[in-house]
Amino acid sequence: MTKTEKRLNSMLRKALTCACENIKDSHSDFSHLTHIVNLKKPTNTLQVTCYFVDDLALSHAASELYLPAIESEINKQLTVIDIKPQTINFLAM
Repeated sequence: MTKTEKRLNSMLRKALTCACENIKDSHSDFSHLTHIVNLKKPTNTLQVTCYFVDDLALSHAASELYLPAIESEINKQLTVIDIKPQTINFLAM
C-alpha cells in the first residue's frame, strides 16, 4: 500500500466513523456500518453497508424515511475527502 493509499484509507475510516457516530446519536436502532473500497479507484468502488439491530428496526427506519437522512449524513462526511459512495446498502443483523 502506498503512502497516498494509507492516507486515503485513514481519512476514509475517520469520515465513516464520524458518520456512524452521528447516525447512532440520532437513530437508536442503528448498529454500525462497514465499507469496501479499492484504494486505487475509491470513487468508483466505495460500497457502504449500514446495519440495524434487527429487521423491525430496519423496516421502521424505512417507513419513517430515515434512510435518506442516513445516506445524507454519510455523503456529508465523505464530501470532506471528496469521495462519493457507489452504493449504500441497508441490512439488519
